[in-house]
Amino acid sequence: MNQRSQTPDERLLIKLYQVAMESGDPFSHIDLRGAAASLGQKEIAVKNIVKLLAQANFVKKIDDSTVHLTQRGCDFVLDFLEGS
Repeated sequence: MNQRSQTPDERLLIKLYQVAMESGDPFSHIDLRGAAASLGQKEIAVKNIVKLLAQANFVKKIDDSTVHLTQRGCDFVLDFLEGS
């Protein structure tokens, strides 16, 4: 992982990418409840972060508990991981 400390937004984006890649497709739909639990975050906190990430075009909300990464979100994660 990257040497600098990660923000909750960065940790969530990385986790979403990892979960999506388990299915082999970085743009697959992701259930936020599982991501929240694996990060040790409350579901409401994750939903608030997702709202901001959606506004910044890193994720696209499908419904209240499902998202998928956008190209911008995937590019950010890949750039972040390459910089580590």
